[in-house]
Amino acid sequence: MEQLQRLAEAIAETYIRDLRRETGDNVITVDGVSGTVETHLLAAGLVDNSVSAAKNQYGATFEREAYQMLLRLISLDGPEYRLTEHGAYVITFMTTKALKKQSSTTVH
Repeated sequence: MEQLQRLAEAIAETYIRDLRRETGDNVITVDGVSGTVETHLLAAGLVDNSVSAAKNQYGATFEREAYQMLLRLISLDGPEYRLTEHGAYVITFMTTKALKKQSSTTVH
């Protein structure tokens, strides 16, 4: 489970790094509602969602499968990590959905 958490943190850090490069901040706005994307909350959401999906589909081997699901979101090749197109889509979808659900400033 520790490897899964570390991978999720790397994905979250990469997403936030790219968001800051693109927008200058780690704040996103959807339909007039803004929220701050925080590494630990995004990583927790990635772990929770991947574990939940893997448990439903794979049973006893869920941890390995959850890791594989998260691995599809990031490219570890090259001088710095990059999100895959699928990874950027998934995280944008998650954060947009979270912002639409709540109007607080923390997004996960």
